Amino acid sequence: MSSQVAYRLGDGAPVAFDSARAIWTAVAREVLEENPGTASIAHGELARQVQQRSGVYTRTPVSEWLPAVLADLGDAQLTARLRVDAPYPATRAKRTAAQRPLAEPRPLKRQEAPPAICPTCFMQLPASGRCDTCT
Repeated sequence: MSSQVAYRLGDGAPVAFDSARAIWTAVAREVLEENPGTASIAHGELARQVQQRSGVYTRTPVSEWLPAVLADLGDAQLTARLRVDAPYPATRAKRTAAQRPLAEPRPLKRQEAPPAICPTCFMQLPASGRCDTCT
């Protein structure tokens, strides 16, 4: 558990993970006791509430620290109120580049030819192709 890091949100001060776990256990007990006996709470929601109420956060995945907190509770009736998080629907999954439909290329713009210039007076020639100034 030495690689696990916890910190206080207000000032970012590090918190020993054992201390954080003790704080989270006390807050988790409060959260679970607030819920009526028939209500259930998802693991992810419990983790969010525990960190928010305690002010002690971690970037460690919930699946690594929450089971230890629940084991520290030692109350089977409280932990029975938990339910497993619902998986994300397939529609919310990110699409990879291989799955995206290819966009059709834009049609190329027609390039106009540069205007014809008189070699003597360097004026733009009219549509007739004969210079009005030089003839």
